[in-house]
Amino acid sequence: MKKTFPGHFPPEDKEIGRLWENCEIILDTNILLNLYRYSDSTRNDFIRVLRALKSRLWLPHQVAQEYFKNRLNVIAQQEKSYDDTLKNIQTLQRELSDARKHPFLSDKLMLKLTLVLGDVIKELEATKEAHASRTSSDPIQKVIGDLFNGRVGAPYPDGHLEEICNEGEARYEKKMPPGYKDNEKDGGKSSPSGVSRKYGDFIIWHQIINRAIETKNGVIFINDDKKEDWYLIFQGKTLGPRPELIEEFLSKTDQSFYMYQADRFLELAATHLEQKITPESMDEIREIRDLRKRDMDRNAALFLHREEETMVRDEMKFRKEEIALIARATITRERLDASRMRLQQLRDKLAQLQHAKIIFDKNQEQPGGEGYEALEKILEARRLAEIDDLEKELRLTYEESATIEHEYMSIQYMLTGLHKSTEQRFARG
Repeated sequence: MKKTFPGHFPPEDKEIGRLWENCEIILDTNILLNLYRYSDSTRNDFIRVLRALKSRLWLPHQVAQEYFKNRLNVIAQQEKSYDDTLKNIQTLQRELSDARKHPFLSDKLMLKLTLVLGDVIKELEATKEAHASRTSSDPIQKVIGDLFNGRVGAPYPDGHLEEICNEGEARYEKKMPPGYKDNEKDGGKSSPSGVSRKYGDFIIWHQIINRAIETKNGVIFINDDKKEDWYLIFQGKTLGPRPELIEEFLSKTDQSFYMYQADRFLELAATHLEQKITPESMDEIREIRDLRKRDMDRNAALFLHREEETMVRDEMKFRKEEIALIARATITRERLDASRMRLQQLRDKLAQLQHAKIIFDKNQEQPGGEGYEALEKILEARRLAEIDDLEKELRLTYEESATIEHEYMSIQYMLTGLHKSTEQRFARG
């Protein structure tokens, strides 16, 4: 049964051991960016493990591209975190300085608190300055560059990327992992390469599979992106990689694939590589991941709220456009009906005049006086002129009717398009 459903059976210890002995270690973008979020001690622990695995590290081109695109933003975010923390501590300092607010605290304890907070502020300011300098001189980037020197995949040609994105779109509609949770990412905005950012994870997955086919090695993928399109999650607990990923990887490469979050990766590294990892580093890695998960959930909730507001605005706009078009259609229809009625009246009157002319022509053959003949000629001329005028008005009215009918059909077409686009818009929402 395991051969038929390999993704549903957790690997045994001996399988994990073999994988660790021969596999390539591939890092996701969030692992590289988290190095900027960790404290110095935790970062040093992580980098020490990566250096021990340097000969087996590999980076998909998409990961490297995303790292460089987001590096400065992460540095700026961390700098803001320092500012927020400093403001909070300084606010506490000001409150403590007002002894009237804290009559229950002794002077000795107040002095200790003031000194401790002063030391904390000094250390934070020094750390903030070092962190801010990374925008121009970045030692973390240098370490990453050294670790992956000559171990970054090549980019895909534009034509191949387009094929992958088309495949990704079809998979996302079926919620096939990975990447479908990014389907609304940035509204589908494109990266500098022109590829929509929502396909980033799927491109990484493609590049990992191609690498395994090329090297004939298994892969351990380190990914702190705690989402259901990478990990099997049940009742809030992460159970392991999605079974579909393990099975797809095996079917296409004939190699083993497994995936770990950063803390579990370091735990196993401590065992397989005999690397010492401090408990404090493990705790911080988990805290950073959980904090980012909360931030992402909050951002997702905010995005959905904005989407709902946009949908309400779109609905109101649609209703206004619909009412305006219906009013135009009603007025145009009334004009068209009036024009057609006038057209029929003109046709009837023209028919009567033409009939009268026929009778007049017959009566001309009967004898009569000169006055009678002159009168008949005048009447004939008037009738002929009226017929000409009627025929001219008839042509103009017919042309007007055709124009109004075309306008009416255009409005109906616009209404149909408006309804269709609105239905599609709200179906996606």
